[in-house]
Amino acid sequence: MALVAAGQNKDVDLALMNEEDQEKYSGPSIRCVLFELDSEVYGINVKKIREVLRVGSIRKVEGSGYNVLGIINVRGVIVTVVDTRLSYGISPKPIDDLSRIIIVEMDEENIVGMLVDCVLEVKDIPEKQFEPMSSTKEGASRYLQGIAHFNGNVIILVDVDSMFKA
Repeated sequence: MALVAAGQNKDVDLALMNEEDQEKYSGPSIRCVLFELDSEVYGINVKKIREVLRVGSIRKVEGSGYNVLGIINVRGVIVTVVDTRLSYGISPKPIDDLSRIIIVEMDEENIVGMLVDCVLEVKDIPEKQFEPMSSTKEGASRYLQGIAHFNGNVIILVDVDSMFKA
């Protein structure tokens, strides 16, 4: 499987940019794992990610939330897997060969698996490229930290702390 989607692997070459563009792409950056949901590109700070897994057997749990697919055993640790599409109000999609589970570590005791359509790549995105989302208490936007316009792509940064807050 290709981890890099077409059009996603453009690196920024600072030597070929004018001063205005160099300023936009310089400074501190956030290293993100980029993934797709319904043809949109999302990112999660790699500091929150333990690993990315192929989708295996997911055991259903009766009475779980609308977006919970079930649980998996990751080397002896039981991890709840959520359907990220449902969490964002996107219609469900059957699991296929590109589907992945991103294991997100909230802290040492709270680990969650996020089912996504596919994982694209790991990318360093300058912090100044992110614009904050307008906050609402309702809806999926409360799970989103910001939007970046980077290398011709729009990348939506996921706020996993808000998404999985008890």
